[in-house]
Amino acid sequence: MCRSVSPYKKQNETIVSILTSNPSVPLTELNDAISELQKQIFYPDGKLTTTACQAILEFNQKESQVMEVCDLRKIKLRPDDSRIYLIVKRKPISSTNYIGLVEKLYDHLFSTNAITMEEYFETWLKWRAAETSVTEKTIRENCFLWNALLKDKEITKVPLKSLSVKNYIHYFRSITKDRHLTRKRFNDLKSIINGILYLAVENEVIECNCLRDINFKQFAFKSEENDIKPYTEEERLRIINHLGNDFYSLAIKLDFFLVLRISELKALNWEDIKDGMIYIHRFINDQNEIVEDIKGHAHEGKRLMPLTPKATEILEQVRLQNPDSEYIFIRNRQPLATVTFNRRLKKCCEELGIEYRSSHKLRFSTASIMYKNGIEDTELQKLLGHTSLNMTHHYLRSITPQEETVAKMRAILG
Repeated sequence: MCRSVSPYKKQNETIVSILTSNPSVPLTELNDAISELQKQIFYPDGKLTTTACQAILEFNQKESQVMEVCDLRKIKLRPDDSRIYLIVKRKPISSTNYIGLVEKLYDHLFSTNAITMEEYFETWLKWRAAETSVTEKTIRENCFLWNALLKDKEITKVPLKSLSVKNYIHYFRSITKDRHLTRKRFNDLKSIINGILYLAVENEVIECNCLRDINFKQFAFKSEENDIKPYTEEERLRIINHLGNDFYSLAIKLDFFLVLRISELKALNWEDIKDGMIYIHRFINDQNEIVEDIKGHAHEGKRLMPLTPKATEILEQVRLQNPDSEYIFIRNRQPLATVTFNRRLKKCCEELGIEYRSSHKLRFSTASIMYKNGIEDTELQKLLGHTSLNMTHHYLRSITPQEETVAKMRAILG
């Protein structure tokens, strides 16, 4: 198909000729050619009106903004129709003349009509870092998932305003059709897209979040390896009895008498203890900073936990080793190190011939042991600080040895 030649062919050739003959030339040397274009476009009758002056002023402002992010010296001429163009992020932007090209570049770079998910992902990350309490670790995980599942995908390069429910459904089908994703990984991905879209709605880039209208039950997922194996009652007792009375051993022991996250254990204060209970209402984040809130920021996370006589005995031993700190497990202004906690636990397990599980599995283990011995799931929900019973059920695993199950079946079924 034959393309029509640009009516501004002469000016286009002049501009590109200046740039190609000396790419380092200041753009101000193009003023004569650009001024001639402005005259032809903004006041073709030769009368410089107030409206024309305003249009020229607006163009100059747009040109300045475009020049901050684009190298206009890389403009090229298409030989077949004499249009000029510039490639921005592998996308060619073209126009019949320089002024039109700057206008298109401005719209592409700064207009909300042209903002893509790819561009807004960076905006969302900066917003989260500045306006929310999200950790650097979470942001790194978001970036990893973006690179794995969204980077360079077609859906991220289309303007957000152009995307419909159908576009998102097609994308989700494409990544789930072979059941390569677990539901959890898919939900993590959905959380990223949701976050981007809700911020875009807030900033009036788009009118609504399309994901709200999608039935996510239609997608298929890889079955999850739900093989979390908690410590058994016997293993728990063996570990407690084998550990010594050094600072980290006492921390491990105490953790076996509570159902705390390691970040909550590290932030316990002596003043949190009252009337045989300990109040959980703060944690230590990945930067070893004390956060006067609970992880997840749900009010259910702030809770009272009973201290058994043995837990109280362990705390008295810790007090003797750390008498000058207001925090139970902050010594010499340094909080308990999770990696050292786990190394000490692993060493103990190796000495006993027990399969090692990390600090987080202690929380699973204690909850499962309590459940097996009669504590109701609703009680455990409060102790764990969960917002839903489903979350609590995720923590409750079978710790009954197979031989015990066999004996029960024989007794019940004969």
